[in-house]
Amino acid sequence: MIAPVPMQGFLARIGADRAAELTAMGTRRGYPAGAILFLEGDVAHEAVVVLSGDLKVVVGSADGRDVVLDLFGPGGLVGEWSVIDGKTRSATVTALSDVEVLTLPAVPFREFLDRHPEVREGLLLDTIGRLRAQVRHQLEFGAGDAMGRVCARLVELAERFGHLDGDTTVIHSPLSQADLAAWTGLSREAVVKAMRQLRSMGWISNRGPDITVHDLERLRRRATH
Repeated sequence: MIAPVPMQGFLARIGADRAAELTAMGTRRGYPAGAILFLEGDVAHEAVVVLSGDLKVVVGSADGRDVVLDLFGPGGLVGEWSVIDGKTRSATVTALSDVEVLTLPAVPFREFLDRHPEVREGLLLDTIGRLRAQVRHQLEFGAGDAMGRVCARLVELAERFGHLDGDTTVIHSPLSQADLAAWTGLSREAVVKAMRQLRSMGWISNRGPDITVHDLERLRRRATH
């Protein structure tokens, strides 16, 4: 028996009836870690809702490096911009882990938004929030030092992927150090150095993919310097 689609993130925000309507038009698909769901420059045929696992959104920079723009976990809606405006994909979307998604074909999805303008308005507000976050990241790239940029991304990971464990916050990070470097706009060596300094100060500890934050408030203050 196929498990029901989890009502979280985007599907939870639009309400049970609209979520059921959207789910009925979609197809559930699984992808292994490392699979490319969307390729920058391709024609957009669908949007997806993440049901389990994590995705990263990446663009290529002028000097040939990959830059991570955003991460999406369960409940995230991905690829809707190109479906709505009919333009080619503006970024590549890759599975950070094994993922299951609900695939929403472009034409039925646009018709769904036409029937429910309040959902379209909600997507607009989500888009504004994401653009604001990307502007903050760009300002960090131009003005922030390496330590501050790493602290900022750790705070964001803690808020999005962390869970409380007593007085600490444990992040089961979906990112490798190379991914974290691409998200901060730094070299992998700079990220390794910053993480080593943070461990030596006792602000964090890490084992494998898990990062334990011992002083989130200090990380947050350092991120703004």
